Amino acid sequence: MDPKAAVLVNAVPPYGHILCSEKWRTSSLIQRLRNEGVKIFFEEELGVADFHLPNKMCLLYVSECDIIAGNGYKRKLVCYRNARRSFQELVLVERTRLSEQYFSAVQKFVVFDLGLFMLPVSGQTEASQLITEIVLEDSSG
Repeated sequence: MDPKAAVLVNAVPPYGHILCSEKWRTSSLIQRLRNEGVKIFFEEELGVADFHLPNKMCLLYVSECDIIAGNGYKRKLVCYRNARRSFQELVLVERTRLSEQYFSAVQKFVVFDLGLFMLPVSGQTEASQLITEIVLEDSSG
């Protein structure tokens, strides 16, 4: 691994900020975070994580599309679990009408098989509210 990449994989943003995978740049989630006053740094080399938060927490987002498309998300989750050492890991999983039938299997895999913390969210709006709450709570204390 390139030394710069190793540093970024373990980077912690300042309070009130997040590090975000470049793939999220044009998403509605990012627009909502900006509207709430969260400062965002984009980076291509965050490893498997989608977001790094200032409280040494990293997030991986599993979308409705990921779940419905099949078991490909499992490989990403295993890599996520194996890649992190000094961060608290959290997995946000979209629980929607379409993904509901798969949700219990996803939950079992994430929580019991991999031992990761998981929170269901209804979509990017709820995910942005959760991330904003974590980031701004940390920056006020």
